[in-house]
Amino acid sequence: MTASELSAMEPFLPDFQLDPYPALKRIRDAGGIAKVPHPLLDEIWLVTSYDLVRSVLTDPLWVKPLDDDEVASFDSAPPDHTRLRGLVGKAFTGRRVEAARAWAERVTAQRLAELAARDSVDLVSEFADLMPVEVICHLCGIPRDRAAELGAQMLTFLDFENLEQHEQTFAAAEGYVAELIAAKRADPGDDLVSDLIRARDGGDRLSEAELVRILMVLLSNGAVTTTNVIGTGVHHLLENPDQLDLLRNRPDLIGSAVEEMLRFETPLSGIAWLATADTELGGVRIAEGEHVGVSLQGANRDPKCFPDPDRFLVTRSPNPHLCFSHGIHHCLGAALARMELQAAIGTLVRDWPDLRRAGTAAWRGGFAIRGLVELPVCLGGKP
Repeated sequence: MTASELSAMEPFLPDFQLDPYPALKRIRDAGGIAKVPHPLLDEIWLVTSYDLVRSVLTDPLWVKPLDDDEVASFDSAPPDHTRLRGLVGKAFTGRRVEAARAWAERVTAQRLAELAARDSVDLVSEFADLMPVEVICHLCGIPRDRAAELGAQMLTFLDFENLEQHEQTFAAAEGYVAELIAAKRADPGDDLVSDLIRARDGGDRLSEAELVRILMVLLSNGAVTTTNVIGTGVHHLLENPDQLDLLRNRPDLIGSAVEEMLRFETPLSGIAWLATADTELGGVRIAEGEHVGVSLQGANRDPKCFPDPDRFLVTRSPNPHLCFSHGIHHCLGAALARMELQAAIGTLVRDWPDLRRAGTAAWRGGFAIRGLVELPVCLGGKP
């Protein structure tokens, strides 16, 4: 692929995420891999086909690019990665997530009822930005009145396009997490943070720095996927009234509908990996130390895996999307995100049959995250 062709794709420019799919398709159609400019890494091999993305995610030759002195985290390679996931997995169980489902549905219903009296509400800022953070705060034993402030910090923390603001927000959130750990250590409860403290203090298998970092990841990742997919998911239901009617008439389809929302508008643009040896990928020679970016968005629109990939279908099956990555780095919070999305969107569709648009949706700019900044809707009356 020539330099002029790559330039025409304009990947990772400030407004790339307003519509990333044409550029990702061109790379996929040309073989699925191309070297492109990147705002943080100068340039990167961008991979957009499903098979190539999946191969990177499962091959131990590829590791996350980390600083030598960086605290061990879920991004670390084994054995640190294996140790941390094992410890956190014992506390962050499917049973704990499912136990919070009824609470999440109740909070959703209460919040929507509070908004319903108004002619128009912004479903993003007034609902989607808040609900997932309230759920993760509930699981962590964090007072609900801190959710809005913490959510705003976490969403800013994930904004890598303003590095100064990112660092300031990271420091503030890290300070709060350290205070939270101290409070829970003094007065433990039946919550995720207390269980992680017990894992750290019981056998000294989790360092204090690792504990802080893990909680930062859980809090931030617990917000970004669900927040964005609530907005884009409802947007595409309204854009496809036949699919909305189908879901209203078949509430049992909420599980497959959520999977389609995760596939159709994967929030995270991609994940960077580092080659630990010279290798070949998609017929391209890649040298040790070069970076590859796997585009989950590109993979999830690959027609070789997903027939008619640009159609939004709540009944799509099978749906082996890669929104939560794959292999050993598969997102530990995937079950939580699915539960939150099912609770939020399922409750909205079930309880508010007159839901309709009240204005034009506004998409987030930037190169990193695909989502809405505004979705004006009218909830209408409950039946």
